[in-house]
Amino acid sequence: MIQFENFVPQKVQDDIEKAMLKMPWYFNTIENDIYSITTQTPTYFVNLIGCEQHGTTASDAKPFIPLLKRLEEVTGRSYIDRIVRMKANLYTRRPDFAEGHHHLPHLDIFDNETKLGDPGEILLYYANDSDGDTAFFEEKRIDTKNPTLTGKLPHKKGMAILFDNTILHASASPRIAEYRMNVNFVFRR
Repeated sequence: MIQFENFVPQKVQDDIEKAMLKMPWYFNTIENDIYSITTQTPTYFVNLIGCEQHGTTASDAKPFIPLLKRLEEVTGRSYIDRIVRMKANLYTRRPDFAEGHHHLPHLDIFDNETKLGDPGEILLYYANDSDGDTAFFEEKRIDTKNPTLTGKLPHKKGMAILFDNTILHASASPRIAEYRMNVNFVFRR
């Protein structure tokens, strides 16, 4: 896992945040029966960037291209041609969200038979300052009940995290900030 502070210049950070505030958002909720006692059901908004069904086109991905170019610059590897999905997430304030809790631990893409993550990488980019940490876990199977927490990272504007798709992770709703926005890139190996 690699964490990047101020992944892109401040102007690019601001442009991305503005673009996300203008894009159409679609309500989503996740129901699942493998919650641990520290998991709460998220209700949030999504946009599959570049997906016409979500009211966007490939041209709507333009504000996010600097993230991909920067990732290629800092890693020396190609990513643009390996994109599986670009997804924006918007969680609104939930004062009732219990402190220290998180949403359902998950893998972004996984094999339905083995319940293991498909080979690939994830880039999470935080578009605004917010409470609602991202939690990471030790176990590798999507159906793990009560996975072991290995760490949390704060939701800080301009921060990006690159990690392997085999790492279980979970978001959390903000209790204080008005909203929490991030962009999630999934890349195949």
